[in-house]
Amino acid sequence: MSRYGIIVLADKCIGCHACAIACKQENQVAPGIFWNQIQRIEDPKARTITWFRTSCQHCDNPACLPKCPFKAIYKGEHGEVLVDRAKCVGCKTCLAFCPYGAPKFNDAKVTSYYGDKQPLYEAPKLPHTDRKPGQAEHCTLCAHRTAKGGKPACVVACGVGVLNFVDYDNPTEQTKGLIEKAVAMNEAAGTNPKVRYISQRVDFRNVKAKIR
Repeated sequence: MSRYGIIVLADKCIGCHACAIACKQENQVAPGIFWNQIQRIEDPKARTITWFRTSCQHCDNPACLPKCPFKAIYKGEHGEVLVDRAKCVGCKTCLAFCPYGAPKFNDAKVTSYYGDKQPLYEAPKLPHTDRKPGQAEHCTLCAHRTAKGGKPACVVACGVGVLNFVDYDNPTEQTKGLIEKAVAMNEAAGTNPKVRYISQRVDFRNVKAKIR
C-alpha cells in the first residue's frame, strides 16, 4: 500500500509561484482559480517572511468526504482526496466543512483566457483536464502523473527543493527523516493531512491558513 503526500520545507521557499503556475498549466485550471497557492507569514520582530504552499491537504480523515450528500468525494488509490465528476452537483457542502478552504468552484463558468475569441492554441481535453464549471475542484496530487510513476507537476517545477513528494507507507532513506519532522497545518482540525510542513520559524500546527 502507498499513501502519497508532499512535505513543504517552508523556510527554503522564496515565493516564486513556480509551483502554482505549473499546477495551472498541467491541469488547465480555469482563469481566476488556483488549486495550488503561495501564502506568507510575516514576523516583524524577527524580520522574517515565511512563504508556504497551500492546496487540498489530502487528509487521511477528510472532513469533506463524509459530509458530501451526493457521495462525490472519494479516496484515490494512494490516498488522494478526489471528486467524482459524475456525482458532484456543486452544492459546496465540501467547502463548508473543509478546514483549509480547498474546494474551488468555477461559478463564473469562464474556461478560456481568450473569452469568446479563438485562442492561439487550444490544448486537447484530457481526462484530468475535462471539468464541468460549477463542480468542486482542487489539487489531485497529479494522480494522472503519479499513476505512471511520475511526480506532481508542482514538485517538479520547484527549483529550490522546497517540495518533496513522499510515500508515507514506503519511505526512502531520504524521505524518512522528512516524514518524522513534518507536521500538519492546523493540527487541531484533526484531519491528518498528507501535505505537511517543516519550519524552524513557524509552528504550522497552529497555522489556520485557508486557500483563498
